[in-house]
Amino acid sequence: MPLSSPLRLILSSRRRPLATHHRCLSSSSAAAVAAATPATSRDRAAHLAAAVHGSAAAKNFAHAIRLTKSLVQASSPGARPGAAAFAALASTSGSPGPALGVLVIALSQMALHDEALSVFHRLPTLPALPACNATLDVLVRAHRFDRVWKLFDEMLSRGMVPTVVTYNTLINACRHEGAVAKAWQVWNQMAARRIGPNVVTYSTMISALCDEGCIGEAEQLFLAMKQTGMRPNHYTYNALMSSHCKRDGINRALTLYQELLKSGLVPNAVIFTTLIDGFFQVNRISDAKNIFLDMHRYGVAPTVPVYNSLIDGAFRSGDSQEALTVYEDMTRLGLCPDEFTCSIIVRGLCSGGQVQVAARFLEAMQQSGINLNAAAYNALIDEYCKNGDLAEALATCTIMSGVGIEPNVVTYSSLIDGHSKKGKMEIAMAIYTEMIAKGVEPNVLTYTALIHGHAKDGDINAAFRLQKEMAEKGISPNSVTVSVLVDGLCRENRIQDAVMIFMKHSGQKKLNPKQCDIHDLDIWSLFRWPIP
Repeated sequence: MPLSSPLRLILSSRRRPLATHHRCLSSSSAAAVAAATPATSRDRAAHLAAAVHGSAAAKNFAHAIRLTKSLVQASSPGARPGAAAFAALASTSGSPGPALGVLVIALSQMALHDEALSVFHRLPTLPALPACNATLDVLVRAHRFDRVWKLFDEMLSRGMVPTVVTYNTLINACRHEGAVAKAWQVWNQMAARRIGPNVVTYSTMISALCDEGCIGEAEQLFLAMKQTGMRPNHYTYNALMSSHCKRDGINRALTLYQELLKSGLVPNAVIFTTLIDGFFQVNRISDAKNIFLDMHRYGVAPTVPVYNSLIDGAFRSGDSQEALTVYEDMTRLGLCPDEFTCSIIVRGLCSGGQVQVAARFLEAMQQSGINLNAAAYNALIDEYCKNGDLAEALATCTIMSGVGIEPNVVTYSSLIDGHSKKGKMEIAMAIYTEMIAKGVEPNVLTYTALIHGHAKDGDINAAFRLQKEMAEKGISPNSVTVSVLVDGLCRENRIQDAVMIFMKHSGQKKLNPKQCDIHDLDIWSLFRWPIP
């Protein structure tokens, strides 16, 4: 098919490579840092360090944090900023503890999380509560939850009295762990200490409840929050709106949006993105576009996530031309596509049968230095496998590895499924072996693809060996897994075994397969999916 004008522009464009992220170098001692630092830089660092000590001693912590950030930024090229600042502070005072605690806070606020943890671990004693709170937050962001609770226990054992900031961080840890019951325990512990929740506490707890599908409980807490006279913020509203949109509750999300406006809050880009996604999900395309127009009315500049939602919505509604036009509008504004933009466009083009166009687009993005993720390559690999073009699928996987993106369980499952359906079980098992060797854990889709391939190939014993391995790993079969096993047994005329498998996974265990007629069972209800 001829390429559209927007698509021609996409595939002919070349962008400058994005700047690479800062990488921390290996740690060095205070002496080594000082030796590698020019005299003028050391003098400036010494003056800044002395000022930090003075501000910390005067308990002017806000100013001390600002000065510490300047000290970190003054680090010489090639030196780890945390180590250099630590050396400067440690060498300019006999009691550097308070200033080093401030350094932990400053590094945390600068998103230098590894540096903050490195400094924290070098402290001879536990720092003051604000530094401990900052470290707890860094550990939560790093998903090191076991360390979070160990540090909190240590804080309590040292006699520290937690604040609402401490408990907010702990509730956020529970949210990331998916542990709502534990979050309520933290909430109750906070209440027992007579520490009142603030807007962050309520919002984090509401978000935790929404994440776990407890939308009714989240709404009750939202109501209780307002009854205390506390005003919800953007985060509170977005947590509820996003949860309702995911459950096709766009009307409730719209009601919350109207409430937000009445409260005097100006919606931000995240709120608009949530609503646009929600409207597209229920195919209310004109409403999604109207919400986008509202952004200009409220003076909110569209962001890449907003455009990603518009592009994804256009593809889902079957309008690839509109999706590519939106992409062109985004780049015309000077917004650089991110990895999600690329995966959305590749997936959308593949779904529309434009796999070759998707491949050229992905290649263009790669050559332009745009950040890419596994999802974009996986979409292309999966489409090649569905079309039976296994050579291109494997070649794309090789390219993916070549640019530093390791294949994941989705990649391997698609390749295994594609080869299994073509009867190439030797290659499928080789891919499975590579997957295991690289430490990628198979899931139910991986096993189902292999079981299907072996059963179709007449090797039902191999299929059941994989089913046993799957069970030993604690992976439950889905309806398709059961269907292909039953189908394989029926092909070998092992009807009684097929009935037993059906009963085992349907809960009909009281029946005796030797005494029942297969026609008395709803065994064919398993075959709602075509098994080629």
